[in-house]
Amino acid sequence: MDLSKEFENSSYSVNMRKLARKSRLGFGYQDIKHITIQDILIMNKHKQLINIYFGLDKITFMDDILDELGIDESMRIEKPGKIRDLPQRSEAVNKALVVVKARKKEEVEAFREMAKELRAEVKAEAKAEKKKK
Repeated sequence: MDLSKEFENSSYSVNMRKLARKSRLGFGYQDIKHITIQDILIMNKHKQLINIYFGLDKITFMDDILDELGIDESMRIEKPGKIRDLPQRSEAVNKALVVVKARKKEEVEAFREMAKELRAEVKAEAKAEKKKK
């Protein structure tokens, strides 16, 4: 998705903004325009936020959000500024998405392990309750 084409000739005028979890975009993407950054992350729309970071000059995020987006210190760009070269921007977005997907996979695995332990606990309690009777 090329954000420059969507916003370049539009009437959007954005001052330099550093968005926090409670911030709202307030422009662009109709489906996430009025939703907080935290809710966008919960909706797993990381790619849109990563595209915004690398594709818009005057938009950045708090460091914890950049970390959650898979954008580590070595990948960060000086703002105001953006990656103008589309293949290079696409590569940066994909690199960040790999980190996000790996982290999500780890989280899912951890939840599965917790659920497995909980089921074993419930089963043991049921067995102990049955023995009492």
